[in-house]
Amino acid sequence: MIFDVFSFYDVHFILCLIFESLYRTNNKSTDRMSLRSINAPSLVAAAGLSTLAGIPLLEALTFSTSPAVLKGLNLAAFAANVVAVSIPGRLDGQQDAAMRSGSINPTKPNASRPEEGTPLNEESNSSSYSLNRSRTLVNPSGWAFAIWGPIYLGEAAFVTSQLFASDTSLVALNKMLPNVTAPFVAANLFQSLWCASFRPSYGEGWKKYISVGMLAGTAYSLSLVNAAGYAAMVSADMVNQSYLLWPLAAHFGWTSAATLVNLNGSVASDKSATPRTLVAIGHSSAVIATTLGVGITLANSMPVYGLTLSWALAACADGMSHRIPTQRQEEEDVLSKAADVQRKLCWTGSVLCALAAAYSCVS
Repeated sequence: MIFDVFSFYDVHFILCLIFESLYRTNNKSTDRMSLRSINAPSLVAAAGLSTLAGIPLLEALTFSTSPAVLKGLNLAAFAANVVAVSIPGRLDGQQDAAMRSGSINPTKPNASRPEEGTPLNEESNSSSYSLNRSRTLVNPSGWAFAIWGPIYLGEAAFVTSQLFASDTSLVALNKMLPNVTAPFVAANLFQSLWCASFRPSYGEGWKKYISVGMLAGTAYSLSLVNAAGYAAMVSADMVNQSYLLWPLAAHFGWTSAATLVNLNGSVASDKSATPRTLVAIGHSSAVIATTLGVGITLANSMPVYGLTLSWALAACADGMSHRIPTQRQEEEDVLSKAADVQRKLCWTGSVLCALAAAYSCVS
């Protein structure tokens, strides 16, 4: 059974490498059928559901698995995540690169003249991303994404330090290993699947919500990692080493916020979505993010989570100060007023989450 679990994730890692090589090959040729057949929405959605359903089974198996195998699983899953993130072509990467290079005018995402157009228009569903940038009320400023650096560096340290954990060094890490491996592996799988689904080919109908589900799965899995890891530390009387979980708490907080950002963007990219719907989802998301940030921080004494939500909400508030206006005047009249309210909601939420984090530190 141990071999079955290890081989499953080893195969996943190999598939990610194959996906990367296929992408690079297809960049040099006109034939993209192989890549598209692998990255099919139905397959990605099924993989996400399988990962979610498999967490309890994996948790049961990890307690009868040797520490060496658990360390290998965590390292392989994290490596697969890094590979998946490095593959270009995601919606956010394409759009932001084009804007930085000045090759698109963000106020004219659907311009007819080539000099006003966007390279994304070469993809059949790409204009939906330009559309959601102007319609969504949950669009963080670019500086917010700098948080990925500390998260990935911290998690790299988390997985590599496991290789040196023993009964005499990094004892807390060694003791929590059986508790956190299954959800940690699942979190990395979900994020790899998000990288596969946040692409132009997923821009229509139900497919645009697959990426939302993958981010939600990532956040859920990371919530299990933090809960299980902290519980293991408490039982071993090693709470003073809870700093080992800080990168995972930040990742949990950021993917909680990112799920709401992705949801709002997916709804906004639907031309049939009314301004009233966009406003309702946007304001609700700000309230939900604040509730999560304050509630989870205080309930679990997790200040890093609260600080991460505070960071995300501040970025969303700042994003509303620089939002791109929509092309339809009636819609813009509604959204511009709602953006002012959204900015206040996000700033308020940011302050509340920061206060909750501060209280959690001293209580």
